[in-house]
Amino acid sequence: MLNKHDFLNLTIFPHRSLSKKGFTILMCIITFICLTGGAIFWFLGAWPVFGFLGLDIVLIYFAFKINYRSGEMYERFQIISQKLRILRSFPSGKMQIWELNPYWAKTEIVDINSNHKQLMIHSKDKSVSVGSFLNNYDKQKLEKKISSSLRSFRESQTI
Repeated sequence: MLNKHDFLNLTIFPHRSLSKKGFTILMCIITFICLTGGAIFWFLGAWPVFGFLGLDIVLIYFAFKINYRSGEMYERFQIISQKLRILRSFPSGKMQIWELNPYWAKTEIVDINSNHKQLMIHSKDKSVSVGSFLNNYDKQKLEKKISSSLRSFRESQTI
């Protein structure tokens, strides 16, 4: 909950379209199909196919686990103590922190190409690219939210 001195306290995460329950159901279906197909090939005398289908199950499982691990990344935006703090946390545990002056900060969406935009936050001599894992629509929503918070901060400083 924001108090009257908190202008921005926001955390964003990458979107994952398959839930943990959906992943479990998908893996059960894949396992059933591969084991059933493998059993058929085994009885037909092509027993090595059974091993390859088992390998498929393992590889698909680990591919999804790697994908879910990348979803553990997040970015946090806060305006506290006269600073705009941007914290980026990676799945490895590494963190990057930028502190910008919110009075001079501004947001900008830069067109990289027709399908990709980049959200930048500039403050004096620093620029930070944020929300790289968001789609273009969500980047625009984030840009409006941060801009509005920065505007509220500046207005409170002039009073």
